[in-house]
Amino acid sequence: MKTIKSSYEYVIIGSGFGGSFAAYALAKAGKQVIVIERGVWAKRDDTCWDEYALHLQQKPLYRGHTPYAVDQHGTIEYDWPDDTVGGMSTFYGAAAFRMRNEDFEGPPAPDSDKRSAELAWPFRYNTLAPYYDKAEKLQCVAGIQGQDITEPPRTKDYPQQPPLNLSRPSQKVWDAATSLGMHPFYIPMAINFSGVCNNHTCILCNTCDHYLCKIQAKNDLSVSVLPRAMQYGAQVLDNHRAIKINFIKSKVQSVDVINQQTHEVMTIKCKYLIIASGPVATPHLLLASGITGYPNTNQIGHNLMRHINGVVSGVVPYIANPDNTLAKRIAISDFYFGDSSGKMLPKGNWGIIQDIATPGKGVIKANAPFGLKNIAATFSQFLINQLVIAEDIPQFTNRIYCSDPKDIFGMPQVMIYHRYHSRDIQARTALYKQAKRILRKAGALFFYTMPIVTFSHALGTCRMGNNKNLSAINPECRLWDIENCYITDASALPTGGSVNPSLTIAANALRVADIILQSRG
Repeated sequence: MKTIKSSYEYVIIGSGFGGSFAAYALAKAGKQVIVIERGVWAKRDDTCWDEYALHLQQKPLYRGHTPYAVDQHGTIEYDWPDDTVGGMSTFYGAAAFRMRNEDFEGPPAPDSDKRSAELAWPFRYNTLAPYYDKAEKLQCVAGIQGQDITEPPRTKDYPQQPPLNLSRPSQKVWDAATSLGMHPFYIPMAINFSGVCNNHTCILCNTCDHYLCKIQAKNDLSVSVLPRAMQYGAQVLDNHRAIKINFIKSKVQSVDVINQQTHEVMTIKCKYLIIASGPVATPHLLLASGITGYPNTNQIGHNLMRHINGVVSGVVPYIANPDNTLAKRIAISDFYFGDSSGKMLPKGNWGIIQDIATPGKGVIKANAPFGLKNIAATFSQFLINQLVIAEDIPQFTNRIYCSDPKDIFGMPQVMIYHRYHSRDIQARTALYKQAKRILRKAGALFFYTMPIVTFSHALGTCRMGNNKNLSAINPECRLWDIENCYITDASALPTGGSVNPSLTIAANALRVADIILQSRG
């Protein structure tokens, strides 16, 4: 590892999609870049596919040092993030969607088929389209152009094609949806299916979502974008946490960073700071650093969105996936914009339905209701599952904030308050019904629905906009009151549409890097 200097031109906090893509673009342009990451480099060994090591043991292998205190049901619960270099990409399911044209026009308005224009993005899809192209190329996304009936305009095909052979549950869903007049399509995925990418070819195992990839066929950021940034000279300081941003008047002067093993603190000066710690950690760091002393900061930490997701499981009278092959392959977007007949509620857009694999028996047993744990684990091999993703409405009261006591690094406790809008719940319920129709056609006899309450799709807590009163950062993703501080993670997204947000975060990070290079040099 190179010696860490006391000053860098660009300091980037976080190595997820917002950090890695910005680091790549800046390092490629010859800029001096260091990435501060609280996570560690993932081991590529048998633990990658071990549900006990990753999820079930008392201290999972990559569990972070500090939990989030979450109020989402009226009581405080604690949520522990997994911290790795590459951010959440190492554990994600590799879905790489573009948002649709209409998604940029604002979130759904309650009791209406309109969108809330005052909360729209400060630009439209066409601005981000060329950066989507670049992001797909960098992650070697596999997809089939023209299959998705809601696909936004494209000028380039996907970098690679996915394999057409589907797992048995995916094929059952495909056939059922088609017979119902729907239009299933292959999920665009950042996986090396064809062997044209830099890493090993995918073996179509069923441990992708919520697992690491032992053979590095999943193009997560620690094996794709970040190594390229490092080839251009970017440094990555892992297992270190930014604990304070030091402002002087309208500029960031430096960042205080703590070694999470030794607790030694160093201060790193910077010419420009890019914060990409994620939609929870980014506002938390800003608030803990005293950003509220500046005038245009009232939106920082507020408007937390996380999509309103859920899983519909259908119990079928046959072993669903006897070959145990990758079951996250297809999606259905026929109800993305809601009910075209206008007869079913809610009005306006609903969202998307996707394949999702059945969790391991250990995870099912651990999360099943008391008294049903063994039964649930036994019946897991008879499940076909559908994930529904619906857009949620930004609400000012949903927020990230600081509280006592302080954690082991001297930072205030991360607090999260979140409630879904009634319109959000309506949209998910509507998608549940359609997912059940598909599963019933595929042979399911019984159904179980489970809301997903993670922060894997969280966004919006430092959203960009044209109006200082309704946004935390300007259209260039720079803090309104700070000349040299940018935010490029999911915090910056004003809305999330109804698709996995990773590719949009990546594309926007490339856009912001271009803006900085063109305007700042």
